[in-house]
Amino acid sequence: MAKHKYDVVATVGKYEKNGETKYISRKVGAVIQTDKGFRMKMDAFFNPAGCKVDEDGSIWLALFEPRDDQQQGQPQQHRQQPQRSQPAPLPDDFSDDVPF
Repeated sequence: MAKHKYDVVATVGKYEKNGETKYISRKVGAVIQTDKGFRMKMDAFFNPAGCKVDEDGSIWLALFEPRDDQQQGQPQQHRQQPQRSQPAPLPDDFSDDVPF
């Protein structure tokens, strides 16, 4: 049985806030342990061009143990969305006779 072992995280930017450097990180994949060994599943839309490139042309990705709420495929709790009223119907602008 496959087990989610690590989240793969890329640092895609940084900014300054209150004199401190803050990093913008994005989960870009997961490391899964199967009975055949470890496998890495990556987000197909992850573009490493947004990461800092080292002198040798490589980038670094970090591995973090998944949070407890993400382990074992447990669904995350979602806040209930407020109900919205239905929008008013649009006027029928196409009922006119076309003069040609």
